Amino acid sequence: MKKWLVFIIIVFLCFYSTYVANASDYALKSSDNSCNLQFMKKGEGCFLYKVKSGNFYIPIYYYLPDTLQENTKVLFAMHGEKRNAQDYRNDWRKIYKYNSEQHTNFILLAPRFEQKRFPKAVGYNLGNMFTKDLKILNPRNQWAFTEIENIFTFVKITTKVKANTYYLYGHSAGAQFVHRMVIFMPHAHIQKAVAAEAGSYTIPDENREYPCGLKKLTGDPLSSVDLKKTFTIPMTIILGTKDNKVLPPEHDSYACYTKQGSNRLARGEYFYTHVKSIAHNRKEDFNWTLKEVTATHIVAKTNPPIEDPMLVSCAALEFFPKLTFVNCK
Repeated sequence: MKKWLVFIIIVFLCFYSTYVANASDYALKSSDNSCNLQFMKKGEGCFLYKVKSGNFYIPIYYYLPDTLQENTKVLFAMHGEKRNAQDYRNDWRKIYKYNSEQHTNFILLAPRFEQKRFPKAVGYNLGNMFTKDLKILNPRNQWAFTEIENIFTFVKITTKVKANTYYLYGHSAGAQFVHRMVIFMPHAHIQKAVAAEAGSYTIPDENREYPCGLKKLTGDPLSSVDLKKTFTIPMTIILGTKDNKVLPPEHDSYACYTKQGSNRLARGEYFYTHVKSIAHNRKEDFNWTLKEVTATHIVAKTNPPIEDPMLVSCAALEFFPKLTFVNCK
């Protein structure tokens, strides 16, 4: 019996040392060496989340309030194409500064989906559902969308918060990620979603070719979509009325995107109008809304360029209506 116990301890130590070594190696190579194995402390930081479906880690930039309460919420902030999750965490941190703990009682999580593991638009914007040629459907446990669910479960267990759902915000490429997750994973634990300033959209229409619709002409077909459930998830599409500049050609990864409009404002309006019509024709309940605010896409004079603060403020009020000192108009 003692020999078996010694054997089990040795196996555990070998596994743990390998885990620590791999994570430590990642931390050394990471652009921000503040990401490490040590989990969330009060305040802001970065920890490494071990992905279940592969031997790699996702850095999670976070803010943990001083006091966790019975009704503490969880909020994800999804970065844009620059993969600058830390900046998105910092943008949302400002919401805490001007409000009481009672109104900002939420854990903030900003995961970074790095190019190496989730390459280009197909790996992140489209949720890593398919291989890069869009022909082979990846197993669901490899979807980037699935990792949000896994991270939520991990944080719940670790912090012991009792939240059963989470809020999901995305800007630009992150907004593409968010609205597609709502479409393709409607049974996820999403309390409410906000997609701000996406550059292109997937319209849940079986007559439009993927990734602009649900029709798959070549390769593996798309997974079946429960649109009845999709339309019941509260989601707000936020568009900046100042974001009406023509998008450059390199922005459009797929030809069908240009049919949605020439700029982000037009594409967002096109998307919302068509999806609302689909829900109406199906006689489905429709809990999506459109909000247009006096915002641009990014604040270009900052280094690095960051999202317009108005977008964060408006999203925060969508999630937490009782916030004060937050401007959205």
